[in-house]
Amino acid sequence: MEGCLNCHSSPCTCIQPKDLFGSPFYCQKRIRTRKFASPNSPLDKEELDDLQSCIEGANDLLRSLGNQRDEENTRQLQLHFLEMRGEIVSADIICECESGDAEESSNILQNDRIMFRNFCLNGKIANAGRDFLQINQNGSAVFILYKNLLSIKKDDCKEEFELDPEFIDAEKNLRRQLAFNFGEFVSKNPNFINLFFGIPLFFMLGQFCGKDIVIVTAQGQFKGTLSGVDEDSIELVNKKGKFHLEFDEVCYLKVFNLK
Repeated sequence: MEGCLNCHSSPCTCIQPKDLFGSPFYCQKRIRTRKFASPNSPLDKEELDDLQSCIEGANDLLRSLGNQRDEENTRQLQLHFLEMRGEIVSADIICECESGDAEESSNILQNDRIMFRNFCLNGKIANAGRDFLQINQNGSAVFILYKNLLSIKKDDCKEEFELDPEFIDAEKNLRRQLAFNFGEFVSKNPNFINLFFGIPLFFMLGQFCGKDIVIVTAQGQFKGTLSGVDEDSIELVNKKGKFHLEFDEVCYLKVFNLK
């Protein structure tokens, strides 16, 4: 282990500096660089921030349009929903249903001989993944696949607020792990994997095994305890036995008692 650059001892016996990464050593002296006296824009700070925000939004839109032929590329949609965390929204959900259900419900739509059932849910955006949106409702979490999400509307009555950047108040040890041990550290935490790369719904649901759940399909509801999940299907258990449902059948699902 190298010694301190100042006292040449290990561990360092100098007065420890305030740092962000938990290092016992001082950083090397900065190399002096030229300072620009003139501002980089004729706009004031507030106007410049607004302009940069608009430019970033336009760039995100252009990147999304550039990838629109790839139906599996939903990363930009995920990032957009992550920026909306904390917003109260109303989500319209639509999924195909059997023709025999059309006479039993009033929320059935028909288009080109295909039957659809429509649902509307209200809640607060809590998370988003590669293929799903999570809306929280009073201690419960609702998961909606993007393919079933028809539209989403913000509650305009709520006050606007800005979401703090990720890790702005992170502890020193967390900053150090992210800076020097990123791969191993992030790979052990599903929430970090989702934030940096995006994860599918089945991966997210793995942490809720043993929780009470209701799965809503076009044919009805299935209530029970989540007992297993894989890439294609989800398994729940109740008094009637085990049920396996394909994700293609699911309109949305709700996990209870998350407090």
